[in-house]
Amino acid sequence: MVANLKCLGMLALLLISTVLASCTDPAREEPPIVLEVDRWYPYNVEFPDPQEDLILQTIRQRLNIDLRFNFSTGRSQDWRTKLSSRVASGDMPDMIYFFNMMDYRTARTQGYIMPLNEVLKPGDLPEHLDYITVDMLRSISDDEGYYHGIPNRTGPSVEGMFIRSDWLDALSLEAPRTVQEFAGVAEAFAKGDPDGNGKADTYGFTAGGCMSCQDFWDLISAFTGNTSPDEYLLDGQLKGGWTSPAYREYLTFMNGLMQKGALDPDMATNDSNTKREKIVQGQVGIFHYTGYPSELMQQMKTHNPQAEIAYLPPLQGPAGTGSHWPMIRVPTTVGVTEKAGKSPEKVRKIIELMNWYYSEEGRDLILYGKEGVNHILQGGRKRLLEGKQNEYLEVYSLIGQRSVFLDDEDVMRAMFPDQRQFEVVRSMIDNGGKRGSVYSMGYALERADLIDGLKSFREQMAARFIYGNEPLDDQSWMDYVAKHDHVYNGDTVREAMMNDLRKGGYLTTYKK
Repeated sequence: MVANLKCLGMLALLLISTVLASCTDPAREEPPIVLEVDRWYPYNVEFPDPQEDLILQTIRQRLNIDLRFNFSTGRSQDWRTKLSSRVASGDMPDMIYFFNMMDYRTARTQGYIMPLNEVLKPGDLPEHLDYITVDMLRSISDDEGYYHGIPNRTGPSVEGMFIRSDWLDALSLEAPRTVQEFAGVAEAFAKGDPDGNGKADTYGFTAGGCMSCQDFWDLISAFTGNTSPDEYLLDGQLKGGWTSPAYREYLTFMNGLMQKGALDPDMATNDSNTKREKIVQGQVGIFHYTGYPSELMQQMKTHNPQAEIAYLPPLQGPAGTGSHWPMIRVPTTVGVTEKAGKSPEKVRKIIELMNWYYSEEGRDLILYGKEGVNHILQGGRKRLLEGKQNEYLEVYSLIGQRSVFLDDEDVMRAMFPDQRQFEVVRSMIDNGGKRGSVYSMGYALERADLIDGLKSFREQMAARFIYGNEPLDDQSWMDYVAKHDHVYNGDTVREAMMNDLRKGGYLTTYKK
């Protein structure tokens, strides 16, 4: 009897200790929380097997999160269409990575991402999210002060154009320094047989489908003073805009290049993968790239071992020296969908996940991946190995491009151990723009409900003007301006912007 009681007592103690253990370590017993992320990335990359994926497995072990990515590549507009279909059918992810703040504002207006004011409060932020400021939250807020995303940190910008230096040598040309020289080199690349194969199969410049995105920023800024045709502030005055003389001058310049055959005629219908493939196969001499294109160069050399590319600094134009990327207040944002918002535990886990990304462990995994696969230790420092195996690291990052950490020179040295690469990247950072549009800088709210149709009109007309399907004479331009302002809400959008600028005290004078 006593023995039985002792056994029962030991069993009770065992049960109690098991319960206590499960309470103190819920990840040991509870199933992981599934979080699905929907995001776009410019081109296809190869991913490791999930069981061998150090990033996903670490997130599962540390945070008890089963993180699942739904990726789209190619044309960003195709991703928007897919996302809209998911939202319409009720098949929403838990999180959406918004690489474009305009897309974030559209989602906010359409109401399928939740406000985070109650769970993400200034002064009461997790340790690694303490970079979030009241100004950052204000810049992504709506008119009523609600912010619907987790804003990412701003880091140095690594954007720019690259040029086939072996083609320059073949044609005895110098790298262009002005937009006029750019036009001459681009035409020579298209007509001068720079690859020496006796065929007319090369172009000066290409793009990945969008007619006003990053691919064109270097050229646009040389004419308008800003990396997009959006309005910007200079000394308290509003400059630029989609109906400005400077933007018309840029379109005229690009149309001239198209008429001379210097531009890829398919650049409006390419997607990012097509653009990349054309570069790799040696069909294009000048192109925009995000980051240092070491993997791209390796792929190019499999087609032509003699292929060489060089960084092309900002060009001089009517507006002065162009710039690659504006120093924006909030570069990217992660939205939490209303679906995830129905589960407080999921919302808590999302914030915990974003906090982990900025921790030392999260940062190092996104930067360096797995030792022996993505990096090695050399002289006490991590050194990234070159190759396609590293491309997926940035895709898994929900905190923007890995360059967000390049303000740390040790990180920069590890990512670019080759001194030549290091110097190029440092030049790209130094050449980054210090000016952004009134929207990207947070001076005015971009109202997606007013601007969606206007965006499409602007994009379509940019293509028509550049391809020559619409003339750029005075009458045609006046017709464009009239439609822009009165048919597609341009005046309404401008007035809303002006009200924001006046309320913020940013504007001293304004002439339409």
